[in-house]
Amino acid sequence: MPWNKIKRFLQTKIAQIGVFLLMLFIFVSNFLLWHLPIESLINATILALIVFVLYLLSSYFRWEKREEVLLDLKHELADLSEKLVERERHIRETEDILKVWSHQMKIPLAAIDLMAQTEINPTELKNQTFALDNYLKMLLEYQRISNISTDFRFERFSVALVMRDLLKKYSSFFIQKNLSVTLSGDWEVVTDRKWLALALEQLLNNAIKYTNEGSLTITIEENKIELSDTGIGILPEDLPRIFEHGFTGYNGRGHYKASGLGLYLAKLIFDRLDFEIGISSDVGRGTKVEVKKDER
Repeated sequence: MPWNKIKRFLQTKIAQIGVFLLMLFIFVSNFLLWHLPIESLINATILALIVFVLYLLSSYFRWEKREEVLLDLKHELADLSEKLVERERHIRETEDILKVWSHQMKIPLAAIDLMAQTEINPTELKNQTFALDNYLKMLLEYQRISNISTDFRFERFSVALVMRDLLKKYSSFFIQKNLSVTLSGDWEVVTDRKWLALALEQLLNNAIKYTNEGSLTITIEENKIELSDTGIGILPEDLPRIFEHGFTGYNGRGHYKASGLGLYLAKLIFDRLDFEIGISSDVGRGTKVEVKKDER
């Protein structure tokens, strides 16, 4: 029995110990006043001490069980409190994201409505429909990835093949902006293919969105994916906050398609899949994104 536990137990029994000592004092005093045999005094005192020690031992084991139950309850309460705080944070975060998302949905809807009233531009209509589909997909996938019970399917696949599919999906935007794209290398990674593709799509979408001329270079090697663009870049003071939901930064605020959700969703996915993401940028010269597998 650790001394600290015994000390705490004895502190709860101070009153009983005090009463016992008082009764023992009265008992001994009576023996001495009446000049009773000393052997009887010693025997009676020893018997009283044995009974009281047995009582204390019995009380200690009951107290120890109660302490264990209370400790378990405290841990459960702490876990519940933590989950409640996390749940409240998630609710607030979801509400904020829904506000940003609903605002972003208005832009392509307004553009489509304007085209319906005037002259329909097939290319622009396709772009706005693509944007609507992208925003809707982003919200749905955010709801799923935010749920800790999301079922991942880990498999070995080629990152280069995933990137080629994404480049094909966004090919019309490269043509429209006259951007050149280079893809080199490969990496046979073991992770969830769908979620990794979604995270990489957010990076690719951002690169196209903020690059008006020049190129996008994608280099893939063992344990690293690197995307470098020649876009408008990110201010140094904005870099620490780029993964916050709803944050668009100074350059992003000047872009009508900026939602501040893409990088947040990408970071959320990479964290769930145990990947690390880092971004460096020079304003006016471009941005470089590095994605690595967290081997810790």
